[in-house]
Amino acid sequence: MNETRYYLIDIARGLAAFTVVIFHYKIFYGVSSTQQYINENSPFYNILYFVYEFGWMGVQFFFTLSGFIFYALYLEKIKNKKISKWQFFKLRFSRLYPLHLLTFILIILLFFYHKQENFPVMIDGDIKHFLLNIFLIQTWGFEDFHSFNGPSWSISIEFFLYIIFFNIFFKIKKHDYKVTLFSILTGIFIFFINKYIGYGLYCFFFGGLAFLIYKNLISNNFSLYINCLINFIMLIFIILILSYINNPILIKIFVFSFLFPMLIINLMLIQNIFNKAGRLLSIIGDVSYSVYLLHFVLQICIKTFLLNQNIKVNFDKPIFFILYLTTLFILALISFNFFEKPIQKFLRR
Repeated sequence: MNETRYYLIDIARGLAAFTVVIFHYKIFYGVSSTQQYINENSPFYNILYFVYEFGWMGVQFFFTLSGFIFYALYLEKIKNKKISKWQFFKLRFSRLYPLHLLTFILIILLFFYHKQENFPVMIDGDIKHFLLNIFLIQTWGFEDFHSFNGPSWSISIEFFLYIIFFNIFFKIKKHDYKVTLFSILTGIFIFFINKYIGYGLYCFFFGGLAFLIYKNLISNNFSLYINCLINFIMLIFIILILSYINNPILIKIFVFSFLFPMLIINLMLIQNIFNKAGRLLSIIGDVSYSVYLLHFVLQICIKTFLLNQNIKVNFDKPIFFILYLTTLFILALISFNFFEKPIQKFLRR
Protein backbone atom coordinates (compact mmCIF):
# COMPACT_ATOMS: atom_id res chain seq x y z
CA MET A 1 0.00 0.00 0.00
CA ASN A 2 1.54 3.31 -1.06
CA GLU A 3 1.98 6.15 1.39
CA THR A 4 -0.70 8.52 0.19
CA ARG A 5 -2.38 11.21 2.23
CA TYR A 6 -5.59 10.11 3.94
CA TYR A 7 -7.41 13.44 3.97
CA LEU A 8 -10.69 12.10 5.34
CA ILE A 9 -8.86 10.27 8.11
CA ASP A 10 -7.07 13.52 8.95
CA ILE A 11 -10.38 15.36 9.20
CA ALA A 12 -11.82 12.58 11.39
CA ARG A 13 -8.80 12.83 13.69
CA GLY A 14 -9.20 16.60 13.93
CA LEU A 15 -12.91 16.35 14.72
CA ALA A 16 -12.15 13.71 17.37
CA ALA A 17 -9.68 16.12 18.99
CA PHE A 18 -12.36 18.81 19.16
CA THR A 19 -14.90 16.38 20.64
CA VAL A 20 -12.47 15.79 23.53
CA VAL A 21 -11.96 19.54 23.86
CA ILE A 22 -15.71 20.16 24.06
CA PHE A 23 -16.15 17.28 26.49
CA HIS A 24 -13.52 18.95 28.71
CA TYR A 25 -15.28 22.32 28.50
CA LYS A 26 -16.72 21.50 31.93
CA ILE A 27 -13.24 22.11 33.41
CA PHE A 28 -14.01 25.84 33.26
CA TYR A 29 -16.71 25.30 35.87
CA GLY A 30 -14.46 23.39 38.25
CA VAL A 31 -11.97 24.60 40.84
CA SER A 32 -11.75 28.43 41.15
CA SER A 33 -15.19 28.94 39.56
CA THR A 34 -18.33 29.77 41.53
CA GLN A 35 -20.51 28.84 38.55
CA GLN A 36 -22.15 25.44 38.73
CA TYR A 37 -21.86 23.10 35.77
CA ILE A 38 -25.21 21.97 34.41
CA ASN A 39 -25.04 19.89 31.25
CA GLU A 40 -28.18 21.31 29.70
CA ASN A 41 -26.93 24.89 30.11
CA SER A 42 -23.69 24.27 28.19
CA PRO A 43 -23.25 26.28 24.96
CA PHE A 44 -25.07 24.71 21.99
CA TYR A 45 -26.00 21.71 24.14
CA ASN A 46 -28.99 20.86 21.94
CA ILE A 47 -26.68 20.50 18.94
CA LEU A 48 -23.64 19.07 20.73
CA TYR A 49 -25.47 16.83 23.18
CA PHE A 50 -23.63 13.65 22.12
CA VAL A 51 -20.23 15.41 22.31
CA TYR A 52 -20.84 16.77 25.82
CA GLU A 53 -21.98 13.35 27.01
CA PHE A 54 -19.66 10.97 25.14
CA GLY A 55 -16.82 13.16 23.85
CA TRP A 56 -14.32 11.19 25.94
CA MET A 57 -14.66 8.43 23.34
CA GLY A 58 -12.67 10.65 20.99
CA VAL A 59 -9.53 9.31 22.69
CA GLN A 60 -10.51 5.73 21.90
CA PHE A 61 -11.12 6.84 18.32
CA PHE A 62 -7.53 8.16 18.26
CA PHE A 63 -6.29 4.74 19.33
CA THR A 64 -8.37 3.02 16.63
CA LEU A 65 -7.13 5.45 13.98
CA SER A 66 -3.54 4.91 15.10
CA GLY A 67 -3.93 1.16 14.75
CA PHE A 68 -5.31 1.49 11.23
CA ILE A 69 -2.63 3.96 10.11
CA PHE A 70 0.26 2.04 11.68
CA TYR A 71 -0.82 -1.20 10.04
CA ALA A 72 -1.10 0.66 6.74
CA LEU A 73 2.25 2.45 6.92
CA TYR A 74 4.51 0.21 8.97
CA LEU A 75 3.25 -3.39 9.12
CA GLU A 76 5.02 -4.70 6.01
CA LYS A 77 8.10 -2.55 6.62
CA ILE A 78 8.52 -3.94 10.13
CA LYS A 79 7.90 -7.55 9.09
CA ASN A 80 10.38 -7.27 6.21
CA LYS A 81 12.86 -5.34 8.38
CA LYS A 82 12.81 -2.36 6.04
CA ILE A 83 12.68 -0.08 9.06
CA SER A 84 14.93 -0.47 12.10
CA LYS A 85 13.96 0.01 15.73
CA TRP A 86 16.01 3.18 15.80
CA GLN A 87 14.32 4.63 12.68
CA PHE A 88 10.89 3.75 14.02
CA PHE A 89 11.69 5.25 17.42
CA LYS A 90 13.07 8.41 15.82
CA LEU A 91 9.94 8.90 13.71
CA ARG A 92 7.56 8.39 16.64
CA PHE A 93 9.67 10.29 19.18
CA SER A 94 9.94 13.33 16.90
CA ARG A 95 6.17 13.26 16.45
CA LEU A 96 5.07 12.80 20.06
CA TYR A 97 7.68 14.10 22.45
CA PRO A 98 8.50 17.73 21.50
CA LEU A 99 4.94 19.04 21.93
CA HIS A 100 4.46 16.88 25.02
CA LEU A 101 7.60 18.44 26.51
CA LEU A 102 6.56 21.98 25.57
CA THR A 103 3.09 21.68 27.10
CA PHE A 104 4.60 19.93 30.13
CA ILE A 105 6.97 22.87 30.71
CA LEU A 106 4.09 25.34 30.36
CA ILE A 107 2.02 23.40 32.90
CA ILE A 108 5.00 23.21 35.29
CA LEU A 109 5.33 27.02 35.13
CA LEU A 110 1.62 27.41 35.85
CA PHE A 111 1.90 24.84 38.63
CA PHE A 112 4.60 26.84 40.45
CA TYR A 113 2.82 30.13 39.83
CA HIS A 114 -0.31 28.71 41.46
CA LYS A 115 1.74 27.51 44.43
CA GLN A 116 3.31 30.94 44.82
CA GLU A 117 -0.02 32.75 44.65
CA ASN A 118 -1.83 30.18 46.82
CA PHE A 119 -4.45 29.64 44.13
CA PRO A 120 -6.93 26.76 44.41
CA VAL A 121 -5.44 23.49 43.15
CA MET A 122 -6.09 23.22 39.41
CA ILE A 123 -3.04 21.08 38.54
CA ASP A 124 -2.09 17.85 40.28
CA GLY A 125 1.57 16.90 40.46
CA ASP A 126 4.62 15.98 42.54
CA ILE A 127 8.21 14.82 42.02
CA LYS A 128 7.20 11.23 41.26
CA HIS A 129 4.71 12.26 38.60
CA PHE A 130 7.17 14.82 37.23
CA LEU A 131 9.55 11.96 36.45
CA LEU A 132 6.77 9.79 35.02
CA ASN A 133 5.75 12.61 32.67
CA ILE A 134 9.34 13.29 31.62
CA PHE A 135 9.72 9.67 30.51
CA LEU A 136 6.20 9.60 29.03
CA ILE A 137 5.17 6.65 31.21
CA GLN A 138 2.62 8.50 33.34
CA THR A 139 -0.20 6.05 32.55
CA TRP A 140 1.68 2.75 32.62
CA GLY A 141 0.43 1.78 36.08
CA PHE A 142 3.05 3.62 38.16
CA GLU A 143 0.87 6.69 38.68
CA ASP A 144 -1.40 7.62 41.58
CA PHE A 145 -3.48 10.14 39.62
CA HIS A 146 -3.63 12.04 36.33
CA SER A 147 -0.91 14.65 36.67
CA PHE A 148 0.18 17.96 35.17
CA ASN A 149 -1.17 18.13 31.58
CA GLY A 150 -3.97 15.63 32.24
CA PRO A 151 -4.91 14.81 28.62
CA SER A 152 -1.34 13.67 27.94
CA TRP A 153 -2.24 10.35 29.60
CA SER A 154 -3.32 9.08 26.18
CA ILE A 155 0.00 10.12 24.62
CA SER A 156 1.70 7.91 27.21
CA ILE A 157 -0.53 5.02 26.12
CA GLU A 158 0.18 5.76 22.42
CA PHE A 159 3.89 5.52 23.16
CA PHE A 160 3.30 2.16 24.89
CA LEU A 161 1.26 0.90 21.93
CA TYR A 162 4.00 1.82 19.45
CA ILE A 163 6.52 -0.26 21.41
CA ILE A 164 4.17 -3.25 21.58
CA PHE A 165 3.20 -2.99 17.91
CA PHE A 166 6.78 -2.82 16.65
CA ASN A 167 8.06 -5.67 18.81
CA ILE A 168 5.16 -8.01 17.99
CA PHE A 169 5.50 -7.75 14.23
CA PHE A 170 9.29 -7.52 14.28
CA LYS A 171 9.29 -11.04 15.72
CA ILE A 172 6.16 -12.55 14.13
CA LYS A 173 6.10 -12.49 10.33
CA LYS A 174 2.91 -14.41 9.63
CA HIS A 175 -0.67 -14.86 10.84
CA ASP A 176 -1.57 -11.16 10.90
CA TYR A 177 -5.22 -11.86 11.69
CA LYS A 178 -4.45 -14.31 14.51
CA VAL A 179 -1.86 -12.02 16.09
CA THR A 180 -4.25 -9.07 15.87
CA LEU A 181 -7.17 -10.96 17.40
CA PHE A 182 -4.92 -12.28 20.17
CA SER A 183 -3.79 -8.72 20.90
CA ILE A 184 -7.43 -7.57 21.10
CA LEU A 185 -8.21 -10.38 23.57
CA THR A 186 -5.12 -9.44 25.58
CA GLY A 187 -6.45 -5.90 25.77
CA ILE A 188 -9.69 -7.21 27.28
CA PHE A 189 -7.84 -9.08 30.05
CA ILE A 190 -5.45 -6.19 30.75
CA PHE A 191 -8.40 -3.79 31.03
CA PHE A 192 -9.20 -5.28 34.44
CA ILE A 193 -5.63 -4.57 35.59
CA ASN A 194 -5.03 -1.22 33.89
CA LYS A 195 -8.06 0.13 32.03
CA TYR A 196 -6.05 2.74 30.11
CA ILE A 197 -3.62 0.22 28.62
CA GLY A 198 -6.56 -2.16 28.10
CA TYR A 199 -8.51 0.49 26.18
CA GLY A 200 -5.42 1.28 24.14
CA LEU A 201 -4.63 -2.30 23.14
CA TYR A 202 -8.25 -3.13 22.37
CA CYS A 203 -8.90 -0.09 20.19
CA PHE A 204 -5.47 0.05 18.54
CA PHE A 205 -5.59 -3.55 17.37
CA PHE A 206 -9.23 -3.23 16.34
CA GLY A 207 -7.96 -0.41 14.12
CA GLY A 208 -5.37 -2.85 12.81
CA LEU A 209 -8.08 -5.43 12.18
CA ALA A 210 -10.05 -2.78 10.29
CA PHE A 211 -7.02 -2.24 8.06
CA LEU A 212 -6.65 -5.97 7.33
CA ILE A 213 -10.34 -6.13 6.38
CA TYR A 214 -10.03 -2.97 4.28
CA LYS A 215 -6.96 -4.38 2.53
CA ASN A 216 -8.94 -7.48 1.54
CA LEU A 217 -11.87 -5.36 0.36
CA ILE A 218 -9.82 -3.30 -2.07
CA SER A 219 -7.95 -6.35 -3.38
CA ASN A 220 -11.03 -8.45 -4.19
CA ASN A 221 -12.87 -8.48 -7.50
CA PHE A 222 -15.78 -6.31 -6.37
CA SER A 223 -16.06 -2.77 -7.61
CA LEU A 224 -14.95 -0.06 -5.17
CA TYR A 225 -18.40 1.48 -5.56
CA ILE A 226 -20.13 -1.77 -4.57
CA ASN A 227 -17.79 -2.19 -1.60
CA CYS A 228 -18.44 1.38 -0.55
CA LEU A 229 -22.22 0.95 -0.82
CA ILE A 230 -22.24 -2.33 1.14
CA ASN A 231 -20.04 -0.95 3.91
CA PHE A 232 -22.04 2.27 4.11
CA ILE A 233 -25.24 0.25 4.58
CA MET A 234 -23.49 -1.75 7.31
CA LEU A 235 -22.42 1.49 9.01
CA ILE A 236 -26.00 2.79 9.00
CA PHE A 237 -27.17 -0.55 10.38
CA ILE A 238 -24.64 -0.30 13.23
CA ILE A 239 -25.81 3.24 14.06
CA LEU A 240 -29.44 2.09 14.11
CA ILE A 241 -28.59 -0.77 16.49
CA LEU A 242 -26.72 1.68 18.74
CA SER A 243 -29.80 3.90 18.97
CA TYR A 244 -31.67 1.03 20.67
CA ILE A 245 -28.93 0.13 23.19
CA ASN A 246 -29.29 1.65 26.66
CA ASN A 247 -26.61 -0.25 28.56
CA PRO A 248 -23.46 1.97 28.85
CA ILE A 249 -21.09 -1.02 28.76
CA LEU A 250 -22.73 -2.45 25.65
CA ILE A 251 -22.63 0.99 24.01
CA LYS A 252 -18.87 1.22 24.58
CA ILE A 253 -18.24 -2.31 23.30
CA PHE A 254 -20.37 -1.70 20.21
CA VAL A 255 -18.79 1.69 19.46
CA PHE A 256 -15.19 0.54 19.89
CA SER A 257 -15.65 -2.84 18.17
CA PHE A 258 -17.95 -1.96 15.27
CA LEU A 259 -18.74 1.74 14.84
CA PHE A 260 -15.20 3.14 14.90
CA PRO A 261 -13.59 0.45 12.68
CA MET A 262 -16.49 0.54 10.20
CA LEU A 263 -16.41 4.35 10.06
CA ILE A 264 -12.69 4.29 9.23
CA ILE A 265 -13.17 1.62 6.56
CA ASN A 266 -15.94 3.70 4.96
CA LEU A 267 -13.80 6.84 4.96
CA MET A 268 -10.93 4.95 3.32
CA LEU A 269 -13.17 3.44 0.65
CA ILE A 270 -14.52 6.92 -0.16
CA GLN A 271 -10.92 8.21 -0.25
CA ASN A 272 -10.07 5.51 -2.79
CA ILE A 273 -12.90 6.61 -5.06
CA PHE A 274 -12.32 10.35 -4.60
CA ASN A 275 -8.59 10.75 -4.05
CA LYS A 276 -8.71 14.45 -3.22
CA ALA A 277 -11.82 14.32 -1.02
CA GLY A 278 -11.26 16.36 2.14
CA ARG A 279 -8.05 17.97 0.91
CA LEU A 280 -9.24 21.51 1.61
CA LEU A 281 -10.13 20.67 5.22
CA SER A 282 -7.15 18.47 6.03
CA ILE A 283 -5.63 21.29 8.12
CA ILE A 284 -8.09 20.20 10.84
CA GLY A 285 -6.17 16.96 11.06
CA ASP A 286 -2.78 18.69 10.89
CA VAL A 287 -3.48 20.71 14.03
CA SER A 288 -5.26 17.90 15.91
CA TYR A 289 -2.27 16.97 18.07
CA SER A 290 -1.70 20.58 19.09
CA VAL A 291 -5.41 21.07 19.72
CA TYR A 292 -5.43 18.04 21.98
CA LEU A 293 -2.31 18.82 24.02
CA LEU A 294 -2.79 22.59 24.22
CA HIS A 295 -6.44 22.74 25.25
CA PHE A 296 -5.94 21.95 28.94
CA VAL A 297 -3.01 24.38 29.13
CA LEU A 298 -5.16 27.11 27.55
CA GLN A 299 -8.01 26.40 29.96
CA ILE A 300 -5.70 26.72 32.97
CA CYS A 301 -4.21 29.94 31.54
CA ILE A 302 -7.68 31.43 31.09
CA LYS A 303 -8.81 30.36 34.57
CA THR A 304 -5.58 31.74 36.08
CA PHE A 305 -6.07 35.10 34.35
CA LEU A 306 -9.71 35.35 35.43
CA LEU A 307 -8.80 34.46 39.00
CA ASN A 308 -5.87 36.88 39.07
CA GLN A 309 -7.98 39.75 37.75
CA ASN A 310 -11.04 38.73 39.76
CA ILE A 311 -13.14 38.61 36.58
CA LYS A 312 -16.39 36.67 36.51
CA VAL A 313 -17.36 35.02 33.23
CA ASN A 314 -20.55 33.22 32.32
CA PHE A 315 -19.20 30.05 30.72
CA ASP A 316 -22.68 29.15 29.50
CA LYS A 317 -22.57 32.02 26.99
CA PRO A 318 -22.00 30.86 23.39
CA ILE A 319 -19.70 33.83 22.71
CA PHE A 320 -17.15 32.62 25.29
CA PHE A 321 -17.35 29.08 23.89
CA ILE A 322 -16.73 30.33 20.33
CA LEU A 323 -13.85 32.61 21.38
CA TYR A 324 -12.24 29.76 23.33
CA LEU A 325 -12.38 27.29 20.42
CA THR A 326 -11.22 29.94 17.94
CA THR A 327 -8.27 30.90 20.14
CA LEU A 328 -7.36 27.25 20.59
CA PHE A 329 -7.47 26.61 16.83
CA ILE A 330 -5.24 29.64 16.12
CA LEU A 331 -2.73 28.59 18.79
CA ALA A 332 -2.74 25.03 17.40
CA LEU A 333 -2.13 26.38 13.90
CA ILE A 334 0.84 28.40 15.14
CA SER A 335 2.14 25.43 17.11
CA PHE A 336 1.88 23.09 14.10
CA ASN A 337 3.58 25.43 11.62
CA PHE A 338 6.23 27.02 13.83
CA PHE A 339 6.98 24.34 16.39
CA GLU A 340 5.81 20.82 15.47
CA LYS A 341 6.93 20.79 11.82
CA PRO A 342 10.34 22.49 12.30
CA ILE A 343 11.21 20.36 15.35
CA GLN A 344 10.21 17.16 13.55
CA LYS A 345 12.37 18.02 10.55
CA PHE A 346 15.30 18.88 12.80
CA LEU A 347 15.10 15.70 14.87
CA ARG A 348 14.59 13.45 11.85
CA ARG A 349 17.71 14.87 10.22
